[in-house]
Amino acid sequence: MTLNQPFTISVVLRDAETRPAVLFPDIRDLEKRSKSATSSISTVDGKKIVIQTITQEYYASKAGSYLIPEFTLNINGQRLRSDETMAVFSASEDVDDNATKPVADVSEAEIENYNEAVFLAVQTDKKRVFIREGFALKISLYIAENAPVDMEFYRFNEQFQSILKTLRPANCWEENVGIEEIVKRRITIKGKRYTEYNMYQARLFPITTEKIVFPKIRLDMLVSDNTAAVNVDKKVVKTFRSKAVTVEVKQLPEHPLRDQVAVGQYSLRESLSAALVYPGESIRYMFKVEGVGNIAALPTPLVLSNSNLDIYPPEVSQVIKRSYQNVIGEKTFDYFVVPRKDGTFPLGRYFQWIYFNSHLAKYDTLRSAKSLEVKGEDYKIANLSLSGSSGLYDNIESLDSSKQGTDYKKILKEVTNAIVIILLATLIWVFRK
Repeated sequence: MTLNQPFTISVVLRDAETRPAVLFPDIRDLEKRSKSATSSISTVDGKKIVIQTITQEYYASKAGSYLIPEFTLNINGQRLRSDETMAVFSASEDVDDNATKPVADVSEAEIENYNEAVFLAVQTDKKRVFIREGFALKISLYIAENAPVDMEFYRFNEQFQSILKTLRPANCWEENVGIEEIVKRRITIKGKRYTEYNMYQARLFPITTEKIVFPKIRLDMLVSDNTAAVNVDKKVVKTFRSKAVTVEVKQLPEHPLRDQVAVGQYSLRESLSAALVYPGESIRYMFKVEGVGNIAALPTPLVLSNSNLDIYPPEVSQVIKRSYQNVIGEKTFDYFVVPRKDGTFPLGRYFQWIYFNSHLAKYDTLRSAKSLEVKGEDYKIANLSLSGSSGLYDNIESLDSSKQGTDYKKILKEVTNAIVIILLATLIWVFRK
């Protein structure tokens, strides 16, 4: 792998409805960076299958071979063991020496306002979003490498829960990876080197048009001041405060489905189990929406009612990868389709999925490009039809209920009794003779 590619460690768990906390090991000379969590939900033979995958990325600062020692992870009461291995990073011709040095995403305005060697920042990657469009939220403490202080986190868990309670907006859907530890990394801000202590990161999707305000927060740190020799061993509590951050939420343009459509960037993948069938023969049609956005909340496609095809409710499965950068994934709608008559049927007439493209700021529609060809005599659906005749009650209105029907069971019983009587009479006649 090259320097701009990460070495990853992943934990894969089956039948795990909730995502467990995973504390990945520190690896010498490698820097922890992004973490992601992927969940896959599907149905197989009527049984729900859930797979959780949690992945940690590690980056090298220079080319070379790095020993990954043996380690164990304790997850849900189980000990998972990884053998010793070697990771080899090589320099790439199109990657310069500074490519692997992270540059901060803190705005220059924040730096100018703080103008300090140590500051606390609440950051978002967007200041204006559409309703249901995702944006990133991050909380970090930045300490300049030349800052003349030694610092320790002070009663962090207690403070952190209070911070989240203050910051989390009630009008947003939250997708987060989960941070079980404070992630430390070296970054450069305006040519000045800092160490970032990342405490929290998530993607938020506003569900109302109300303005989102992240108020000022405070973080108490235990500080040893090294500027005066007398106070070297004296530790005091010092408070750091962030600036308030506001995110404007825009309503979508007028549209009949404005309050229902998904927002993001999406594309369609589809497949048919067969392109040529007979009337009454069932096929499977897969309509898969994939892209960037709130995958878990994607609505089902709009299926237009018709007399040509019986379309049954779909089986739904999804794969979602959550990271600070984005929430990406796919949602699959698997349909059973039964054609009722001969003909060629473009499925784009029946399957449509309307969404709002947040990048282009306009509505778009994903339509099927598949066609189904049906050959054979018209097939009158009986028990399988959702909308047609049920077979058993065909022409019931034309039947004459005044006519008395023939009771074949009664006739059979009378014939049987007559035969028995004749046999008995024959036996009596024989014995008398």
